[in-house]
Amino acid sequence: MIFRPFAYMKQLAVIASLAILVACTSDLTGSKRHNVQISFTTNANVSSAADRVAADLLVGPGNELVLKQVQLVLGRLELDRRGDVNCVTDVENEDNASDDHGDINDDCQEVETDPLLVHVPVDDALHPVINVPLPEGTFSQLEARLQPAANTFTTFNTANPDLVGKSVRVAGTFRGTPFVFTAPVRAKLEMDFDPPLVIDATTRNATVAIDVRKWFLNSDGSVIDPTAAPPGSSNIALIENNIRRSFHAFEDDDERGEDHHEGHHGNDDGLHH
Repeated sequence: MIFRPFAYMKQLAVIASLAILVACTSDLTGSKRHNVQISFTTNANVSSAADRVAADLLVGPGNELVLKQVQLVLGRLELDRRGDVNCVTDVENEDNASDDHGDINDDCQEVETDPLLVHVPVDDALHPVINVPLPEGTFSQLEARLQPAANTFTTFNTANPDLVGKSVRVAGTFRGTPFVFTAPVRAKLEMDFDPPLVIDATTRNATVAIDVRKWFLNSDGSVIDPTAAPPGSSNIALIENNIRRSFHAFEDDDERGEDHHEGHHGNDDGLHH
């Protein structure tokens, strides 16, 4: 065997270059990842977790509306670093419901891409929904798509027949009479983190608070009868608009379901539907 020093040095250089490339690639794809829990609650304004003892949500001046079960279908969840990138595109029809976001770049971080069934808690407690490995960084916004699962998601639709073609399902009683409300609400939800969500080794949980109590309320505080909201009616339009405006997200590492950050913005801004 003939030893060729220049060939050997060239081989070492190639190996070193590959090592640097692998290191850079791992860094770009987020090698430093941390498991972050995404939780849901129905009220971020309850003063203490100890106050959350109700089994159901009571709505209206006379508690005439009782919400016993609330379910949502989210078609996609993404984190946006800058807050001005369309990580989740607007979807107008079911055929495009499984499409990827339009602006794929380093500013967008996937959280969940398949349909996600969320059993929204009706006891005001904090309920973990998913636990995902996310890269270190600072994120300004959580984006989600509220929409029915597309026909192509046969496994999801087979497992959840009550939600086929629907994105919202609520069961309860109105003035003592049982009801089930369903609707194919479609909305691009943009929930600002204020202050931004910082993911590092200490980050444990981010919470999505949904003010479900306002879904079936008129502007004067009176209750909308969920059984009197047929498609095309003013009642269903108001309910769907209330649903779209009820989401708020914030970092919540102590897992109390309470946003203690001063001056946080409401969740009306940047809503698309």
